[in-house]
Amino acid sequence: MSNAAPMPTPATPNFRRIADAGTMFLVAFACVSLLIYIAYGTTKRTYEQMLVEKTLAQSELLRSPLETYLRPGLPLRQYAGFNQLANPMVNGDKTLIAMIVEAGDGELVLSAGDAKIRTLPPSNDTAVANGVLRHTDTVLQIILPLRNKFEQVGNLVVSMDRLEVDRRLDEKFRIPFIVALIASLAFGVVVFVKAGKSGPQSSKAVAMAFTGAFLAVAAAVVLSMIQMFTDGAQSKGRALVDSLGQRLDDIPQYGLQFDQIDGLDQVLNDYRAFNPEIRSIGITINGRVAVHTDRSRVGTYWQSRVGDAEYTANVTPPNHPRAALVILSVPRSYVSWQVARSVKNYAALFVASALFAFLFLQLAQAMRRAQDDWRAGTTDWRAPLALDLVKPVFFLAVFVDNLSYAFLPQVITELAQKSGDSSVSIALPFTAYYLCFALALIPAGHYGQIIGTRHLVLSGLALIAAGLSLMTSVTSLEMAVVARALTGLGQGILFIGVQTYILAKAQRDNRTKANGIIVHGFQGGMISGMAIGSLLVGEIGPTGVFAAGAVIALATIGYSLLLLPKDTKSTVVDGASTVKWSQTAQLLRDPKFMQIIMLIGIPAKAVLTGVVLFAMPLLLHAMGFAKEDIGQITMVYAGCVIISSAIAGQIADRHFPSRKLLVWGACLTAVGLLVISFASVPNGADGNTMIWNVTLLVVGSAIIGLAHGLINAPVVTHITETAVANYVGQSQTAAAYRLLERGGHMIGPVIIGQLFLAFGTTPVIFAWLGVAFALFAAAFNFINPAEKIRRPTEEFA
Repeated sequence: MSNAAPMPTPATPNFRRIADAGTMFLVAFACVSLLIYIAYGTTKRTYEQMLVEKTLAQSELLRSPLETYLRPGLPLRQYAGFNQLANPMVNGDKTLIAMIVEAGDGELVLSAGDAKIRTLPPSNDTAVANGVLRHTDTVLQIILPLRNKFEQVGNLVVSMDRLEVDRRLDEKFRIPFIVALIASLAFGVVVFVKAGKSGPQSSKAVAMAFTGAFLAVAAAVVLSMIQMFTDGAQSKGRALVDSLGQRLDDIPQYGLQFDQIDGLDQVLNDYRAFNPEIRSIGITINGRVAVHTDRSRVGTYWQSRVGDAEYTANVTPPNHPRAALVILSVPRSYVSWQVARSVKNYAALFVASALFAFLFLQLAQAMRRAQDDWRAGTTDWRAPLALDLVKPVFFLAVFVDNLSYAFLPQVITELAQKSGDSSVSIALPFTAYYLCFALALIPAGHYGQIIGTRHLVLSGLALIAAGLSLMTSVTSLEMAVVARALTGLGQGILFIGVQTYILAKAQRDNRTKANGIIVHGFQGGMISGMAIGSLLVGEIGPTGVFAAGAVIALATIGYSLLLLPKDTKSTVVDGASTVKWSQTAQLLRDPKFMQIIMLIGIPAKAVLTGVVLFAMPLLLHAMGFAKEDIGQITMVYAGCVIISSAIAGQIADRHFPSRKLLVWGACLTAVGLLVISFASVPNGADGNTMIWNVTLLVVGSAIIGLAHGLINAPVVTHITETAVANYVGQSQTAAAYRLLERGGHMIGPVIIGQLFLAFGTTPVIFAWLGVAFALFAAAFNFINPAEKIRRPTEEFA
């Protein structure tokens, strides 16, 4: 009796088309819903930051006169002007719940709004200008100390309503959600129409439909964000000018002239420095500039600047003939910059979503083709789909592994600091991961011959899920080492399982497709994981990302149990998954093999793990980059690896021998490292410095990615063309090389950790690494060692 999984015969051909369309509708809707979810969270964080900055400016209208009153030593309880200032603010702004003043002993002294809301207990306090910010799920609270000439005598506590922010966001994001539903349905209709049709035109139409659906939702989201950010910027601008006007109001009230007060222009410049989004501040008398942050404009009539939004505070005394205005201008590009940062995030998310969508689209198309074979008499409809069915397994395994790389070094660093461990120990979890990955390769290959590769895949996924689950509750560096070791062990077992499974299932004329699954699955999973993980961490935190990865790994186990065809005790195809120690010993005595592994293979992998995945996130964090920026810069590296690998495959052997490609790759790696070394860690929010740093880091990462694309495939080709490979066997030589190059994975974080300990988290160390790689390239190019071959029969008979 056959154990083949039955597959129901569709009632009509339209059933298949509806199934395909429904599947793609769900995939598309999931992708654009993730876009909206991340956009919602990003907009909320930015809008709340604008709200806090606006409220700080409003709070100055209270704090400044309060401290003026307190300086002579007057009692806080007798201040009489509080309600006159605070009530209009609370009543006129729905986001303000309460403004209260507490004495030093916590007693409520003055209040406007809901007096029941008191000071929140300390919890993850965030420093803001002159005070701290605390929050709960429903309240944002600014606490500003009030001081007399000698000591702090109380606090001004301003509470904001986060639920009002959510209400405004829900109102603005209702339209993007409707657009997402319509666009996903339209994409499903296109899939339904094109189902059953083959050829490039059909695939192109489906690709364009998905792109159009994503862009339509992105456009709706961007419009909603522009509205929110514009509202936030305008509110902040009005609050800033009102605050400044309040500070300057006493000057004309006492009959003084603005242009007669020395240092007033410096006061305006200090206020502008405190709020860097302000372009200029001026004080005009009857339209003529009396004081300005740009001294060249003093004495001229005020002229509005195209592209600026202006906010005015009237400080003219009653019945005074000279109209005095404080005018503050903010470039409209301030809002555009906030939107542009989010659009950058969506571009990264689009790439990740597209990789997911087309992966499942290809799977659906393959399953449809297999139905015809099944009805023609195939015993198991899954058998001809073996290669297509395993694609999502490897893709998702790499995906969950890369979800955390944008922030994992920071998490490990914080654990080490809490535990009191040295900076060197930060590299231990990374070393444990790659060590266990390498150690799993050899026994996994033999294990697969005994029980079958499908069990290897399931075992690897289970260990990955266990490692990620443990990371959700780590409290020490030792736990992190264990968790990463489990994950590395699982990834190594799964890699061998998938590789052997693919080679066993692939036909002789289908080996190129089989190898492509490994290459594209790894790079695609890496790009998608970094893009989505770096964005999700802002919404659900590191623990949430680890938990999401564990859930996906468990779901992949379920997918594998249901859909991966069962295999018998597998023989290892061409010995590709096995490494024999006797043959490896012979390879290690060959000068040519050792030249390649020591000068190219191990250094390249050390740069990948030590620089790209370990040092760069720490360096970018020290420079003040957000987690999504860190993930996206790393994405640049992975994308360039894919582009360069394709180019290297096309020009290899025809235009450049593999040795020249390796030399070019090594030289470009040195150049990329040197480019990154010119970046600097800014001491303040210097816009020009940040732009310069971004340019250097992106260009340097791109160059390293292009360099590694020239190394990854050609190095295997080059090493299998050596004389020793002809005796040991090309597949065994390649397998031994892949095992030994894991040494670079392990030592990379250790070397960088030592350099960070000696010189600090600084880009300068990349210059020394670049010089070292340039020396490796020169040695590889000019030194041509003789190959010493001992036949295995002579050496190991």
